[in-house]
Amino acid sequence: MTAPANDDPRLALPPEWLPGLAALRALPDGGAALLVGATDRGKTTFTALAAQTLAAEFGPQTLAVVDADIGQSEIGPPGTVGVAWAEAEAARLHELTPVARFFVGAFAPIGVALEHAVAAGQAVAWARAAGARRVLVDTTGFVAGPAARRLKVAKAALVGPSLVIGIGRDGELDGLLRVLGATTGARVLSLPVPDAVGRKSQTLRATRRMTRLSKTLDYSREIVLPLDAVATLGATLGTGVPVAPHLVRWAGGALNLYHAVWGETVPGALTLFVAGPAPRPGWENGSGPVAEHFGVRTVRVLSLAAHAGLLLGLHDERGQLVSLARFLNLDAERGALIVSAPPPAVPERVRLVTFGRIRINEDGSGGSEVKPGEI
Repeated sequence: MTAPANDDPRLALPPEWLPGLAALRALPDGGAALLVGATDRGKTTFTALAAQTLAAEFGPQTLAVVDADIGQSEIGPPGTVGVAWAEAEAARLHELTPVARFFVGAFAPIGVALEHAVAAGQAVAWARAAGARRVLVDTTGFVAGPAARRLKVAKAALVGPSLVIGIGRDGELDGLLRVLGATTGARVLSLPVPDAVGRKSQTLRATRRMTRLSKTLDYSREIVLPLDAVATLGATLGTGVPVAPHLVRWAGGALNLYHAVWGETVPGALTLFVAGPAPRPGWENGSGPVAEHFGVRTVRVLSLAAHAGLLLGLHDERGQLVSLARFLNLDAERGALIVSAPPPAVPERVRLVTFGRIRINEDGSGGSEVKPGEI
């Protein structure tokens, strides 16, 4: 006799987690639950099974799932915070269809804490505006140390949870949960890690991330984005007033930077962009006359090579993420960014380019991080 579908073990929460399900049921209308825990504690499994159960009980488009685990994203591509409606038929988060994505541009929270917290807050706000009766937010495994605590508190402040659920072993989350409860006024619930929860190797995690990125960037093509038609965020490039080409050449020659191709000024500073690697220390010894000519205090030099492969977010006029992309080059003659992006990215729709903090290859591999001051 064939077992009924309801007997599928994937659909049943472990008994240890049933109090978490009851707490989610008791959320007020529009309430959010923030899920925290270290890596390999079962947060994603709990989120998927709880979402499936509640979707079956409350109906479609009542529970929104926010995937804020930017390194191991299940909803949307890595480097983003994704939103999806829970579905009774979906036992895994990656089976859900993303309905909104918010760009962070990195695979780990360190270095992008502000962007990460804001993206999580935007995702929850979007879900509430879309009519979600409950919102369940899955987070990264970054929970240890003062930086992790500050990030989780900032994220909680922007999410505004009514409930904080921690999944951990041997009291490892006690301090963090006390802080989150004290700073939000939310109900705090601690759940154990079931014995059945396994561990994923770093190799497996990296492979899954690369696969998801590769799929996201499939069929990418080069597109041209004139700097006078888009705003930029997260990098120096595109934030100042362009310098005339002949003055770029003059400044580059004065500093022995003959590969200088682009320049921009902001009050008090001139930035020159070079086509090759960043110059060796000592180039700044001759910067006095250049600074005086432009009426600035500081002259900076940045390498376009350091921008190559950077993960980008392309946004429309409403700030909505249209597509991920990769930085390819700067066309100095046209004053335009050359990027590689998959459909449906259309240059005419792009109004904001957000620079991430990670470099990737065409196949989604790589992952070298941007160093402070590189871009």
